[in-house]
Amino acid sequence: MSLPVGPDFICIGMQKAGTGWAYDQLQYHPDFWMPPIKELHYLDRETPKFGNARNKLKRANRMKKKKKGRGGQPNFRRPWDERDIEFLSEAVAMGGNAVDLERYGRLFRFKGQRLSGDVTPGYSGIREEMIAEVARKFPDVKVFYLVRDPVTRLWSQISMANRREKFDRDLLKEPKKFRLFLEEYKPFQKVGFPARVAERWDRLAPKISFRHFFFDDIGAEPHETRKAILEYLGGDPDKASGEINPASNRKAKAQKLEMSDDIKAEIADFFKDEMRAAAARFGGHAAKWPSLYGL
Repeated sequence: MSLPVGPDFICIGMQKAGTGWAYDQLQYHPDFWMPPIKELHYLDRETPKFGNARNKLKRANRMKKKKKGRGGQPNFRRPWDERDIEFLSEAVAMGGNAVDLERYGRLFRFKGQRLSGDVTPGYSGIREEMIAEVARKFPDVKVFYLVRDPVTRLWSQISMANRREKFDRDLLKEPKKFRLFLEEYKPFQKVGFPARVAERWDRLAPKISFRHFFFDDIGAEPHETRKAILEYLGGDPDKASGEINPASNRKAKAQKLEMSDDIKAEIADFFKDEMRAAAARFGGHAAKWPSLYGL
């Protein structure tokens, strides 16, 4: 019997909401075979480049020449085998061409009898036409979404941009200029509004299995959240994900900017309608977001 072509699941974000944690729980779990790169960025670009696959393939080939079998993976990723190299090679060959869901689906044949999927937080901002097309092409795919308070999520994204020297810290000195930045900065506007994202999937892919999980629960109840995600995807939560502890956070020591009360007030006001919509759409932790900011 032939295996179904395509991903078993797609994680669509949010950015800075625990997608790296989720990827680690899956890539080391014996019921899953995950692509050797997190964030394929295939569905959110009209002409995907797969630059990350190209760079890792070059690195893997260099490492193989130096020491056979090491594969060149980062130290927090699982060891690669020949399937990973083939995946990277095929992905590189797809780069620079228009999106082709048939070819995208075939990438996941390397999973064999295991489960596999695509974890790309940028997918929360994909075009409406692509959502509908994914639903038509992969009607059995499961979509999951990690939801985080828009205020703290945005601040985490800004802190990351600051670490990479891609954020003007002078904006924080003048709340009104910072507010203008929020209103004009487009990249996060497609991915920072969780209720809007969920509404789009409800409307355009109503038959697709869609479930959200809260970032808050990853921090407060990591083992229970891992179990819920694995059960949703079809994995066995009683099997360990290698030596990965669900309660560990390898990004916990990342430097974060201090958020002043004035800046917090501007961000909360910017997201006020979204937080009320998220409270109604998701309930749970989201139901408390408006009151946290006096809304």
